[in-house]
Amino acid sequence: MLMRPGSVTLSRTPIAGSNGAVACGHSEAAEVGLDAIRRGGNAVDAAIAGAFASFVVEPQMCGIGGHGRMSIYAADRGQAIGIDHFIRAPDAATPAIYTDALKRWRKAGRGGIEGTINTTGHLSVGVPGAIAGLWEAHRHFARLPWHTLVGPAIELARVGIAVDPRLAASIAGRADEILQFAEAAKLLLPDRLPPRPSNAGGAVHRFDFHDMARTLQAIAESGAAAFYEGALAAAIDREMRHAGGLLTATDLAGYRPDTFVQPWHEYRGYSYVACGDLILVECLNILEHFDLAALDPHGVDAWHLIAEALAQAFVDNFAHAGDPRSREWPLEGLASKGFAAQRAARILANRAQPQYEPGDPWPYQGLTPSVPPPPFDGTTQICAADAEGNFVSLITSLGSAFGSLVLVPGTGVFLGNAMQWFDPQAGRANSVGPGRMPLYAAPVPIFRRGDRAIGAAGGSGGYRIQTAVLFAVLNHLEYQMHPQQAIDAPRIHTEGRDLEIDSRVASSLIDRMRGLGHRVRLVDAPSLPTAFGRPSAVWRAIDGSLVPASDARAGGVAAF
Repeated sequence: MLMRPGSVTLSRTPIAGSNGAVACGHSEAAEVGLDAIRRGGNAVDAAIAGAFASFVVEPQMCGIGGHGRMSIYAADRGQAIGIDHFIRAPDAATPAIYTDALKRWRKAGRGGIEGTINTTGHLSVGVPGAIAGLWEAHRHFARLPWHTLVGPAIELARVGIAVDPRLAASIAGRADEILQFAEAAKLLLPDRLPPRPSNAGGAVHRFDFHDMARTLQAIAESGAAAFYEGALAAAIDREMRHAGGLLTATDLAGYRPDTFVQPWHEYRGYSYVACGDLILVECLNILEHFDLAALDPHGVDAWHLIAEALAQAFVDNFAHAGDPRSREWPLEGLASKGFAAQRAARILANRAQPQYEPGDPWPYQGLTPSVPPPPFDGTTQICAADAEGNFVSLITSLGSAFGSLVLVPGTGVFLGNAMQWFDPQAGRANSVGPGRMPLYAAPVPIFRRGDRAIGAAGGSGGYRIQTAVLFAVLNHLEYQMHPQQAIDAPRIHTEGRDLEIDSRVASSLIDRMRGLGHRVRLVDAPSLPTAFGRPSAVWRAIDGSLVPASDARAGGVAAF
């Protein structure tokens, strides 16, 4: 691909390969994924094996008790398949339970506020989908035996992992909360203090993950049933009942991921899927009304348009998007070109909107193909591609770092806290309810040109996944940047309020954005490498080679 000149310092030397490529969050996961391809597997095998390895080497980011979403481009079928394995609310979950719990927290002086009551502890736990999603992908698309894909993770867990600086920082960041949970504190806070990272000198602390190794061994032998039935499900049920959680063995036994053929969206001659994430779709639909390619990719004019489109898409989706399986919400309208045209018409080239109001997508409902499931800072990502043209984008997550902080005794399983993505108030589009799935702004797009897939992207970092992926895509497709440069370039982020801007840009750009009316907040990106998320991508170059890229400043790894 062509690369425009620029002053961006790349976080790694660009690379390319021909047989397969993986971009993800950790070197061990990348190596395990590539090894699956070397042994005759495809991109799906690589993603599954890499995900299980990530559960061990990035335990703050993802895990057995987490959730995810996956896009798969199956070259032999010419189809993009979505496997949405986000959480479901337990059958006992209602807004009243969270309202009552919030009152108890406040009365006890624990400081809970509306919208955060469900982020820590047993009430934050929904029905996990990570294992079910990977099992589903394996059943339909993988080549190698299941146990061989889980096997490397078992060996990593038996050895245990050294505490690297990122892991130490995650533990330190939640240390006060961790101390409230005996099992988690016993593992993560030896002597009630965060462990010394491997770069701090002295003895290297290694976590004992033998409990996790035994759980992984059971999953290797019995598949998803080992998690959703039997002894492990019973252990989770006991822990929940003991501490007032809602998740039950019945909820676990009834979990099924949503697997579906994804509808293709269009952007400037490219087709793409996003596994139900409509913020990316609306944002690209809006930006299609402006000639971005004619603008400086690091200039105020382009960033102003992108900020306006992002803010509008976030506000619209927060107002109107709920459980994607329900026809109560105008999901087709949010994805429609007509609605985007209406929103684009509100954008002025010389002024930010003083306030971003949600639009009305209902008039456009039913005019576009049905868009199935949305749903991930405890999140990692894996993008993989193989020589046969298969592409995968996978996000796998615990929600926050170490999820709910509930570590099920004897299992090595942290349970995620994705109940936080529900609105705790009743009667809203994203309200909690039995069996429901919440909104989450985390796209896993795959792009196609003609009848050939050309790229997959993903990210980690909460809602900043959205902008991390958006800039990785726009910089590459609009400005022909090399995939690595596209990821390493400065970014912005907004959800309709403040506009966060990467401190690496010129002060004149910041001043001009303020002059347009944006409420700018400068973020020190060099010292906070994950402040704008951590994107990864694999693209196919014109010569057919596969080009992986990931943000090395935030720990990302690209390999072929």
